Parts: sequence; C-alpha cells; structure tokens
Amino acid sequence: MGIFKGGALRLVQTALYAITFCCSAIILGFFSYFLSVLADRKLTIPTKWKAVEGLAGAAVLYSICAILLTCCLGGVTFFAFLGLFLDVLFIGAMVAIAIMTRDGAKTCNGFVKTPIGNGLTYNNDGSFGGNGFGSGNGENVTYAVGLKTACRYNKVCFAVAIIGALFFLMTAFMQVFLARHHKKEKRYGPGPKNNYTS
Repeated sequence: MGIFKGGALRLVQTALYAITFCCSAIILGFFSYFLSVLADRKLTIPTKWKAVEGLAGAAVLYSICAILLTCCLGGVTFFAFLGLFLDVLFIGAMVAIAIMTRDGAKTCNGFVKTPIGNGLTYNNDGSFGGNGFGSGNGENVTYAVGLKTACRYNKVCFAVAIIGALFFLMTAFMQVFLARHHKKEKRYGPGPKNNYTS
C-alpha cells in the first residue's frame, strides 16, 4: 500500500509539473514570437520583454528536469528541499511575468499597449511590413500580427502566468508531502529494526 501511495504522490507531482511546463512553454512561445518580430524590424527590445523571455525559458527548463526527476528522486530529502526552494523561486518568476504583462488584463479594443507596439486596434492590421516578405532591404521575414491579436496573446500570457504561479505553489506543497512520505517509508520500511526483511 505504501509503494502505491508514494507512486500516486509522485504521479500527481509529475502531472503538476507537466502543467507548469505547459504554462511556461506558452509564455516562452508567444514572447519568442514577439521578440522575433521586434528584432526583424530592428526595433528596440525593452528589457522587461527580455526578462519575460528569460524567466519563461528558465521555467520551461526547470519543469522538464522536474518532470524527469520526480519519478526517481521525488521525496528524497535533499531533492525535496531543493525542489521546494526552486518552486518558490518560480512562483516569484511567474508573478513577475504577470506583473510585466499586466497590460493583458485590460480590454483589447481602442488604444492598446502590446509587446510589439502601442496604438489603436482598428488602425492596425497584421503584415510583413511596407516592403513585404523577404530578406532584402526593408523586407521582413516574420509576420507581425495586428495590435488586437498581439493584445490577445499578451492577455493569454498574463493569465497563464497567474495559473503557472498557482501550480508552482501546489508543487511546493507537494514537495513537503513527498518528503514526509519518503521519511515515513524509510522509518517503517523493511529492515532489521522492525523484524521485517524482504
């Protein structure tokens, strides 16, 4: 019964990390697109958008490692405390992303502020730019969506950052449960101390 319970806890923890991976990957994908549009048009990339990209990338990397290692090392005291520490850091990272993308909480009609520019939504349609698609002088390789669509993408990043913060909070609590369960299993498992050997 103990092995099943420990396995179930690890499975739940792995599922939670899979959700944090999805949240982080969505943000990473949208901001990679935003930064590629800005770079292709040789526009200045604000530091906060670089920070969002970096934090989301780190969260993706951590979530992948956590998914792979939770099955084997979930509950081991050192790794549980390390995971707890990193989970708390990534709660902060997701909150920081939500703060930086807070313009996504506003309406996407009228004047909007987006990672690829500010302006009126009804005056701006997506395009490759004035000279069209290509790699020549004044031509762009990346398609820039309209400001209304960019606002919606930013809104998704804002919402997913909040969801990611909540799921990183859940993984932090699960680290504590896994560590306690692992200690309990170690204490009451097979061994000469309790007259039971396998």
